[in-house]
Amino acid sequence: MHRRRGANGSGIRNLGVARRVAALLGCAVACAALTACAGGPSGSGPRAGIINSTDPFESSNRQAHTFNKALRNAIMPSEAGSSSGLATAWAPLHNVLVNLREPLVFANDLAQGKECAAGASLRRFMVNSTLGVGGLIDVAKRNGIEAHDNDVGQTLGVWGVPAGPYLDLPLLGPTDLRGAAGQAAEFYIDPVDIGLQRAGAASVIWPRAGLDVLDRSFEAAPDLAKLERTSLDGYAALRSAYRQNEAASLRDDNCPDVLRIKQ
Repeated sequence: MHRRRGANGSGIRNLGVARRVAALLGCAVACAALTACAGGPSGSGPRAGIINSTDPFESSNRQAHTFNKALRNAIMPSEAGSSSGLATAWAPLHNVLVNLREPLVFANDLAQGKECAAGASLRRFMVNSTLGVGGLIDVAKRNGIEAHDNDVGQTLGVWGVPAGPYLDLPLLGPTDLRGAAGQAAEFYIDPVDIGLQRAGAASVIWPRAGLDVLDRSFEAAPDLAKLERTSLDGYAALRSAYRQNEAASLRDDNCPDVLRIKQ
């Protein structure tokens, strides 16, 4: 891909962004390396006083988990009918949010050497942005190209950065130190956010981020509710599920069958 050179002012801004990104990635590497061999605060519950090397912040994590659960129960519909109706009404906005994330997914696919997945992301963005009326309609999905997610945290994982301690963050939910550092970096390198800034629409970035958090919460709510119902310890079950899903994501080539067959 060729990048068009801008005026000196643009070059200086781009250099500033590059330095911030480099600093964030450097911090992620350093922090993950340190925490991989360092201890931390003890947990709570029956194993209180015993340090879990993969979850040294269990006490604060459990508090955030309880907060997230209460907030989810307060804002998410409990009745199946209401949930179905809200899902139907929310679907077009969900499609737009997924479409706006495709350029960042594409960049991470390339950074991880997943050419087929990158091709799928690019096709989805081009098709849904045009035939799908800006992403309101998921035309690509109707043609067999399912959406997949990818992020800077996974890219750091593919590059060999340790995951670090497990974290359950207020509003954002389960992650780890590597994933949290990746989320911070995305505020600086998301292609759509950069485009909004250059177009003078930087004020849209934060509302978009808020809607994205709400969308992910809404999408995950049924699975989280089922996990809570079927587990003696919902927090421990979520932590285990997150770790397993993260490991599977690093192994998955994210290539849709409709494209894999053609290769």
